[in-house]
Amino acid sequence: MAQTIGVGLVGCGMIAAVQAEAIARLAEHSPAARLVAVCTRGLARGEAFVQRYGGTAYQEYDSFLAHPGLDLVSICTPSGTHAAYGIRAAEAGRHVLVEKPIEIDLPRADSLIDACDRHQVRLGVIFQSRFLPAVQQMEQAVRQGRLGRIFLADAIVKWYREPSYYAPDSWHGTLALDGGGALINQAIHTVDLLRWMAGPVRQVAAFRGALRYPHLEGEDTLVASLQFESGALGVIEAATSAKPGFLRRLELSGERGTILLEGDSIGHWRIDGEDPPQLITEDLTNGAANPSAISPEGHRRQIAEMVEAIVEQRPPLIDGREGRRSLELVDAIYRSAQEARLVRLTPA
Repeated sequence: MAQTIGVGLVGCGMIAAVQAEAIARLAEHSPAARLVAVCTRGLARGEAFVQRYGGTAYQEYDSFLAHPGLDLVSICTPSGTHAAYGIRAAEAGRHVLVEKPIEIDLPRADSLIDACDRHQVRLGVIFQSRFLPAVQQMEQAVRQGRLGRIFLADAIVKWYREPSYYAPDSWHGTLALDGGGALINQAIHTVDLLRWMAGPVRQVAAFRGALRYPHLEGEDTLVASLQFESGALGVIEAATSAKPGFLRRLELSGERGTILLEGDSIGHWRIDGEDPPQLITEDLTNGAANPSAISPEGHRRQIAEMVEAIVEQRPPLIDGREGRRSLELVDAIYRSAQEARLVRLTPA
């Protein structure tokens, strides 16, 4: 009989519902996954959640961690709480999966990575965009050197969020729980793809502001200029101020041509000496104006890979150290904007 991994969710908000839908789709996957428990501060909300998705609801975290058959704890809480929940799960011998970003600062991320290493459990970080077919088609071309040397590499995320998203009682845009704003929360998926494909960044210069929503501690608008270790140059634009919100773009231009990702689809593909391939078009992660407009399919693919990693006793494709690399770039961008200076990243 195929092994089934018991998954518990911490939190039962919007992204937890996306993950619950994704886990439900893995029932026929081999190895399979099953939602066995949910932990949330409001027990009534948790009971409503498990009535829809299954499992047992808990309000007390230690009781949740002791649930029979719990193998993997997936943390769907505000970003600034990921390490605290993840470390306790590792100490209980549970594998850990956290939503992006791994944490809001590097010391906390390192504490979580170290705890999972010490207790010999797997740690994964959700960057589901890497599992999308169009993204993999683009990354393969870059990895095979078909663009030649990369000259320009840009990540453009001009999204919009309604005022209610940043309401006074929301954790969004706060430094304590969000770690910033549009860059670390919304744009980090595309920033992760940029760094994954174009390689390490040498130095950054950035500006940011709370322009549409001045009450924010974090930013709703940010621009950064990058120099990569390869010598390529690039730009990151991250916004939740760009009404009405537009598909995110990832643009790579090299000596032999250009590939452009728009949303989850290839929007342009031109490489010297090649006929354009059959271009992949999807629309799975379009949160341009609505954060709940996310298909569970990307999460399904990544959670399936995480489950396989647990069963095969190997690191997942996006483990804690890989997840940390995108946070390191975000941290450098924020330091540049805060200190009004060029920031050089430490070579890997």
